[in-house]
Amino acid sequence: MVQFAYSLVAAGMMKRRKLLHPGKKRLRKWIMTSLNEQEGTSDLAPDHAEASVSSISLGASFQKPKDPEHLPPANKIQKFGDSIRVIPRILSSPEVTFGFRVGIATLSISIMAFLESTQQFFMEQRLVWAMIIVAISMTMTAGSGVFGFGGRVAGTFIASCLSLCIWYIGGAGAPAGVLVVLFVVLFIELYFFVSFPKFTVVFMISMVTQVLILGYELQVRKIGLALSLSSGQPYYQIYLLAPYRLATVAGGCLVAFIWTYFPFPITARNTLRRQLGESLMILANYYSCVHATVRLRVERRCGDPEDKTSPYRRLEKARDQLFGKEMALFAQLRQNSASTVFEPTLGGKFPKAQYDTIINEIQNILNYVALMAYTTRDYGDEKGISGEGKWITDFARVLGSIEVMSEETTSLLALLSASVTNSTPLPPYLRPPPPYQLSARLKEMDADILSIVHIAEPGYAAFAVRQVASSLINDDLKKLLDHIKELVGETDFSFHVVPGADSPKDALDKGKQD
Repeated sequence: MVQFAYSLVAAGMMKRRKLLHPGKKRLRKWIMTSLNEQEGTSDLAPDHAEASVSSISLGASFQKPKDPEHLPPANKIQKFGDSIRVIPRILSSPEVTFGFRVGIATLSISIMAFLESTQQFFMEQRLVWAMIIVAISMTMTAGSGVFGFGGRVAGTFIASCLSLCIWYIGGAGAPAGVLVVLFVVLFIELYFFVSFPKFTVVFMISMVTQVLILGYELQVRKIGLALSLSSGQPYYQIYLLAPYRLATVAGGCLVAFIWTYFPFPITARNTLRRQLGESLMILANYYSCVHATVRLRVERRCGDPEDKTSPYRRLEKARDQLFGKEMALFAQLRQNSASTVFEPTLGGKFPKAQYDTIINEIQNILNYVALMAYTTRDYGDEKGISGEGKWITDFARVLGSIEVMSEETTSLLALLSASVTNSTPLPPYLRPPPPYQLSARLKEMDADILSIVHIAEPGYAAFAVRQVASSLINDDLKKLLDHIKELVGETDFSFHVVPGADSPKDALDKGKQD
């Protein structure tokens, strides 16, 4: 990176200042991705310029996701209709719905500023603070919103108490003393702000509120009482201003809480379930992508890694994007899982422990699949399996004639994703794919291929790691299937007679006697 920067300076590109911005190609991709109706792999599709110079047949995952309600446009009128459909798609998105709810909640307080009978009350009671709190404290899910409301009220209460202490310890309004004590208090609060990121809202609100309260009192001392009253707001001593601030923040949080649950709540539990299904689908795509990568490496069809249109570069780009999406989604899953604790429960308890276990199992499978993608680089580069010699050639020939990874895993993960996303039972008789005995198949084809004599070969070590990772994936898949089956159920109409229990006829006779 440093050498690249020096090369730009040497080339004279840094002699004048200019605005650095993304290119037209990147901006167009961002806009099309933001307007995309479905979350898929459409951003992996090649551009027209790339597709025209390549004769490689691309799989369905590299193409634009299909719409089950619309066929591809066949003429200009249909293409124009597709562009029109973007508008209702955006207006019906969860983000726009949330923004509309926040706007109504904010307007429920700010409406008093536009009515003649309540305008003076709005200004005197400083309800603009409550209006701002409503706008900044509402969140997409009810769980994180409740935690944020409680944190803001707690932070304002702490700030009110500390403001009084700072004011009187600093000399009852002496600017030099107040500023010095405020600096010490803010320094201590910043320590907790950095050490406990979970409670960032509490410490941030506390620091901001202290500055507002003390700053207002020092401002009145500086410009005078008459000029302060010209804004239409009455002057309050600090022992009254701090409780007023706490009351307005609490009132704003109460209004935000009401509009978070009215007319219907967007719970973190529902969001967690949908994101869990999305995570399983991304994992299925990532596993399928790695499966295709290993297949190409074994068959020596990766192409030139320097060529952007080669299969190697396309799969590498797809793997990186899917892996990045999955890692970003893990952070949201854990955050929503933690927010479910703060949501009121009606009915049975939320199975938080099961969701946390499923998230950990998905992450374990992702790590093992990524390890397989990394270690199988020794299977081959653009020229085939690395190295020279008879063993390397025989090993490549044997691997090229068998399946290295199971394709059934992708189907299983896709079925699990659909069941979790739609809250539907799993299909009956669903089983994880059996562990593939690759070593046994290799020994059948060549008894000496896995001899200890070849342990120093690079492909041998990659094969050993792949075997361990594959067995671990199968174990976690079995656990994942059991936990999801316990969560959503299974389509099963079988009738089982439990030994020792009353038969249906005995239970019916007993009910008649009673």
